[in-house]
Amino acid sequence: MSISFSKMQERKLGGLLVRGFTKKQLAVLESVSKDKSRSITSTSRKISEEKGISLSTVKLDLKILEKLGLVRIIEKDGFKRVGMTKFGKMVLRLLSPCYNSLTNALAQMIGRIFYSFSINALQR
Repeated sequence: MSISFSKMQERKLGGLLVRGFTKKQLAVLESVSKDKSRSITSTSRKISEEKGISLSTVKLDLKILEKLGLVRIIEKDGFKRVGMTKFGKMVLRLLSPCYNSLTNALAQMIGRIFYSFSINALQR
């Protein structure tokens, strides 16, 4: 899997990796990537029910993901919809295998590698 990043995307990724990323946020991001046509309210409720995450946590995570540039909230025809950004899709492709198939110890090791990468990217 080959993924190329622009300098701005590298800085965003570095900031994301330094900040950290929770399993719940990844679950919310994955759900948004699969749900393309619903309002933000419907999407939030569906994620809450399917993933067993409180509605308030889902809403907070959506705001965090928007600030990180991973999702976009668009108002159109009086409805707010949520969708993935290109950067969000790239990050999801990178992080999903880590959270879905690795043990905690291996995930921690990868986290340290990403942290090291992010420090280097931020120093450029």
